[in-house]
Amino acid sequence: MFLWLGIKFNNLTRISLYLLYLLILVGGIVRCTGSGMGCPDWPKCFGKYIPPTSEKQLPSNYKKKFLDSRLEKNERLISLFSYLGFKKLSIKIANDPNIRIEEEFNVYKTWTEYLNRLLGALVGLALLVTFISSIFRKPFKNGVVLLSFFALLFVMIEGWVGAIVVSTNLLPGLITFHVLLALLIICVVIKSYFISTICQFKIGNYPKYIYYLLILSMFLFISQIILGTQVREAIDYMTNYLKSIDRNNFIENLGFEFLIHRSYSLLVLMVHILILYLIYKQPIKINFLKNFIFSLLLLILLEILTGVGMAYFSIPKFLQPIHLFLAFLIFGLQFYLFLIIRSNKYKTV
Repeated sequence: MFLWLGIKFNNLTRISLYLLYLLILVGGIVRCTGSGMGCPDWPKCFGKYIPPTSEKQLPSNYKKKFLDSRLEKNERLISLFSYLGFKKLSIKIANDPNIRIEEEFNVYKTWTEYLNRLLGALVGLALLVTFISSIFRKPFKNGVVLLSFFALLFVMIEGWVGAIVVSTNLLPGLITFHVLLALLIICVVIKSYFISTICQFKIGNYPKYIYYLLILSMFLFISQIILGTQVREAIDYMTNYLKSIDRNNFIENLGFEFLIHRSYSLLVLMVHILILYLIYKQPIKINFLKNFIFSLLLLILLEILTGVGMAYFSIPKFLQPIHLFLAFLIFGLQFYLFLIIRSNKYKTV
């Protein structure tokens, strides 16, 4: 930790951002392998700080023990959500039969989830050190300190939400919120890095409509991510509740959300092609911006290809974390590009 304090704030922020993206990738692996309930309790795993490697290391009644503990925790959650006015969510948690399923020990799923939690703890530590570093950074900037604090705070909230996700056995709706909160954390860390950078990017004047098109592209992509989480929750529903449906038939049994999600990707692609075209038309020298947009466009094409691969090959598990990781990477680059353009002047057209 003291070694990290000697690292420049910008480098600390970059390290935190890299760890966040690694956590997103690992989280996707946890999700696609069904390891989310590999540890039936939180923050410990099967009541231990270091999880077991064999079922023999657990008491004979471990299934009932951890189920009772989870149900007791859910009772407190139901009371909290009811008090906050989330009556429907409380009823959903109380009546969800999947929450009452006893979880069997699986060493691979347990250690996959455990490693995910260790990485999450490392991310929290990195952001804590980054926040401390922001206080002693020179020149002192209130904005940098506040953003570093909120990044740390949001990661702690994200950990709490993750605990709820485990406690409610991956309850639909909470997972979408989990993803959106992760996007917010990414934005806060990128913003903190950007405003603390000494050398800001100078791209010269540009038409105002490029700025608004970029905002539109971000809005479209966030909507696309939300649609994607809805599709994923529909797949989870078929996996957990409609066991008569074979995995090869999942796609044809998906609802309207999947059709929108599939077609919507083409709109996202076209908007980015338009942005790239308009930037290439500008007489000013903004080669960095052109290369940035071109890279972003390639990532979007790759994201679409992974989506096509999942649609036509019965949702292979190895593509799911890649698809999720690319979505977060694209949005992070969009937001960074937005900050660059917003920091420069535009010309009226």
